[in-house]
Order: sequence, then C-alpha cells, then structure tokens
Amino acid sequence: MPVAWATGAEKVMKRQASSVIPSLSAGFIAYTNAQRILSITGTFFTAALLIVLLRCYVRVVMLRVFGKDDYMMVVSTVFATISFACFVIETQNGLGNHLMVLLMDVNMYKTFAKVLYVHSLMVMVGLSCVKISIAFSLLRLSATKQQTRFLQVTIIFIVAITLACAGTLIFQCLPVEAAWDSSLRPAPLGTGNARCYNNTTFRNLGLMNSVFNIITDILFATLPIPLIWKLQINMRTKMSLIVVLSFGWFACAAGIVKAAQQYTVVDDPDWSVNDSFNVWNYIELTIGIVAASLPALKPLFNWALQTVSAISSGGRTKGTGRPSAYTGAHSLGYHNMESQHDKGIPMHSIRSRRETITEPSYPYSVQVSTQHSQLSGRADKEAWDVINSKDSNESTRPFDLGPKDISVTTEVRIT
Repeated sequence: MPVAWATGAEKVMKRQASSVIPSLSAGFIAYTNAQRILSITGTFFTAALLIVLLRCYVRVVMLRVFGKDDYMMVVSTVFATISFACFVIETQNGLGNHLMVLLMDVNMYKTFAKVLYVHSLMVMVGLSCVKISIAFSLLRLSATKQQTRFLQVTIIFIVAITLACAGTLIFQCLPVEAAWDSSLRPAPLGTGNARCYNNTTFRNLGLMNSVFNIITDILFATLPIPLIWKLQINMRTKMSLIVVLSFGWFACAAGIVKAAQQYTVVDDPDWSVNDSFNVWNYIELTIGIVAASLPALKPLFNWALQTVSAISSGGRTKGTGRPSAYTGAHSLGYHNMESQHDKGIPMHSIRSRRETITEPSYPYSVQVSTQHSQLSGRADKEAWDVINSKDSNESTRPFDLGPKDISVTTEVRIT
C-alpha cells in the first residue's frame, strides 16, 4: 500500500513546518526492526517454496501430469519470491526504521517507495493466482454442469477484480512516478502538481479488494467439503482430505487481520517500523500457497509410508517376495504382464486395521483381457468363437445383429 508512506511523510512534513519535531536520539536513529520482519516473511516464504517444489516433484516425476492448477501455483510462487525479494530490498533501504529516520535520506526514501510500489502489485496478483489455481483444482472434482459453470464464472470474476485493483494501484497517481517520487506531489511533500488518490479513497479501494479476497478465501475453503463428500472414497480418506483443505481457513484468518491493519495503517505515522499490513498480506499469500498445495502431496506421503513398510519388511512387497512394480517412479501404476493380451492395473487402498502382514499391499487388481476364459457365459463364448473364427476382433453378423453392426467382446476380471 504505497499511500501509507506518503501519509506518514505528510504528517512528518507538517510537524516540521510547525517546528515541533523532537530531537532524535542516537538510539532512535539506530533502531531497526528489519530482522524481525525478514525472519517472519522468510519463514513463510521458505515453507511455501518447499511445498511447491514437492508438489512439482509429485506431479512431474511421480505422476507425470502437470495441469493448469499446477502452472498457476508455480506462477503464484514466482510472485511470492519477488515479494520476499522486495522485503529484503526494502529493509536495506529503511524498512524497520522509524519513518522520521527513513525520510532523512531522500535517495534511500525514493528507492524504498519504488520497491514498495512493485511489492504491492506482486502480492495482489500472487493472491489471485492462488485462488485461480484452487478453482482449477476444484474443476476436477465438479460432478455437475452447475458446479463447473460456477467455478468458471468465479475464475472470470477473480481475473476481472484483479485487473480492476491493479489499475487502482498502478494509476494511483498521475503521473505514475509520483507514487514513489514525492517531489512531484504538491506541498508539503513536494513542489509538483501530480494528482493522487486521497487517503480515504485509497483506503476504501484497498478494503474493497481485501473484502473480495476474504469472500473468495471463505468460498474456496468451504466449497471442497461438499465436493469431496460426494466422492466414492472411504470415510477416512474423505476426512483426511477435508482436514488438509481446511488449512485454507488460516488464509481467511490472515486476510481478516490484514484488513484490520489496512484500515488503520493510513493513520499510523510510524508504520514503517513493523509494516504490519504488508507482513500480514504476505502471510495470507504464503499460507494460501501451502494450503492449496498440500492435497497434491498425497502420493508422496503414500510413497513414504510404503518405503518405510518395505524397509521394515526387508525391502519386499508384502506377500509377493519381490519389489512392487507399482512403486517405481515411471510405472504410472501399471504392472508388466507376461502376455501381451493382458494388462493389470493395481488399485491401491488404505490398509484396514484387520489387515495381516501376509496380505498383499494392493488387494485389488483389474485384469483387462482380449482372450476368452471359461468364466464367461455361453453367449459370450459363442460370440468369442465367431470372432476368433475370422481371426478378428469384430464380427459383422453374430446372433441377430444388423448387417452393419459390429460386436466387440472384452473381458474384464476384478479380483
């Protein structure tokens, strides 16, 4: 929120004009809160970056699938990285110091304001990318056209709001350079004639953006619950997914705290010491990245549990006496079968409490075969004989089919 430094500077200028500035002690000038600001933002940035890197590993290496939601999450992480770099540059140019000390060096003050201008845009766009990524993820779970259309409209709405808010940030002053060059502003900040939003207007625009962020945070933290509840998976898996996705409520809480800080920041003449608004804004961004990426790490958690189980049982898959083909990095869940006509797909399930050590790790297996077995009924056997008599997988006149009909028989066995 670049207007904050201008507001504080204006108050300081007025105090200078009235000649009531107290003398600045050496301790006052030397005081800095920069390390605390960097330790907080750096911790959240590291956590978000690590989670996204793990997400990319799972999607690229383990699953070999990289969707729109993954691309958007990578983009949001790039914005989070730039935002943290802005924090670092800002602390090198006075962030953490008292605002009166920050104003003593005109060049440093100008650099600080310019970086803060970029910083505000990066965080705002990064938050929108996180929400769009979540929306793309939920599109995979949508079971009805109404849900799909709702999510698509939500994406369009987020993009529109982002463009509108970006416009208010970019063109908060005319000329734009006046956002960081106070000399272009009218007295008491400068000697120019630049036009900028007043404090009340800028604060209200920022609060409007924050309210939209909170609403969408609540929406995306709540919407997955009914979608997951309708999935055909066991209750334990449902509850675990719901709990993981509930981390999005932490982003909602951070957004609410940020909005409260945003309401009071324009009235704080010494906001640069703690920079609470921008810190909470960044916390909201990084928590959103973490909460949205944790569900994608489930295959990695499963692999880790299987690895521990394999080590404890001598490195072999339970009940088979050989390593599992399913756990290979490039298996994609398929077993190599001896017959070229048979393909097996193991279906993983969560182990029950009653499962014994002799039971296989993957108790379900789907066998798809183009060869007939005696398990089929007489009708299927007759159809198979007709098909094989022509050395083909199709027949033009089995049974009472029409002259242009084609019959193909595929046997599926589930054990």
